[in-house]
Amino acid sequence: MTNLESEIQSGTKFLRNFDGEKIQEFVKNIKPPILIAAMGSSYYMPSGRLRSITRIVNLNEKIDYIFASEIYNYNPKNYNSLLLISNSGKTREIMECAKKFPKEKVFAVTSSKNSPLAKLAGKIYILQSGKEKAVAATKSIVEQSMLCASLVLHLAKKPIPTREKLGSVVKAMEKNSKIDIPHKIPVLVSGARTVYFAGGDSGIGYEISLKFMELAKKKSKFIPGTQILHGPEEVIEKGDVVFLLFADKYKVYFDRFKEMRNKTGCHLFLIGSKNPLTELALEIELVKGYKPYCILAYFWNLLKDFATLKGYNLDKAEKISKIGVGTKQS
Repeated sequence: MTNLESEIQSGTKFLRNFDGEKIQEFVKNIKPPILIAAMGSSYYMPSGRLRSITRIVNLNEKIDYIFASEIYNYNPKNYNSLLLISNSGKTREIMECAKKFPKEKVFAVTSSKNSPLAKLAGKIYILQSGKEKAVAATKSIVEQSMLCASLVLHLAKKPIPTREKLGSVVKAMEKNSKIDIPHKIPVLVSGARTVYFAGGDSGIGYEISLKFMELAKKKSKFIPGTQILHGPEEVIEKGDVVFLLFADKYKVYFDRFKEMRNKTGCHLFLIGSKNPLTELALEIELVKGYKPYCILAYFWNLLKDFATLKGYNLDKAEKISKIGVGTKQS
């Protein structure tokens, strides 16, 4: 079993053993206005979940979630708390952010209490899922997303999810990460010049697109909503693959997606809809309120099959500078 496969299982294990009290103890000290900074996978899905839950509970508190490299656009005086998320605790952009705030205002989410980031923070949350060993972040995404959602729920004075409530999510993720995927799908992905993701986001679109670049070594792009129908379709080539996420929200536009498919010769797959627009059905189990987690598990599974088809080593990157993987952790 590869490190990636092991850590996919660890992600669902975290939810199965979810300890909301530890997260509650950490987030209760974070006072708005709040600035959250991260890079890569620590940004995409966690920020998407935070924004989704913020809309659902109609939270009015100011929370800005940014790429850490863009800290120069933000005045520390406008925030009471800086939440920094880095599994390794060594990400260069994150360290630069920490230096701009007084220590008592810095809250760190990391995998090691001895990391450079932890030493710059007033409060530390140690990831229960542990350090990442795989090249691509997996289990930490799940925990970081739960923490960000819990922060919003705490500020809105709403209950944090319980271990029991997450049981159905665990079952769906386990099923999606192990279900037999039609062999034709990774074959079509292999033949595509570019793999596109369109439709709803919640952070999952950008995250999956990143994973296809990291693990499938495939050009990939997420285009929100129906924007793919307004210009980008001009560069879609015959044989490219398009996954429409949260397709049920876009049923009124299915005729245009069908037109795009016919004009470009792309392969179109719908996530979350049984409408017969696609040549193969994607059997994904979805749990209301937690669909991004369920979709993430399915695409981890697809990427595993794709890597097997191509003979790729899921635990070895050729160009990625992955901090803390294959190097000694401090």
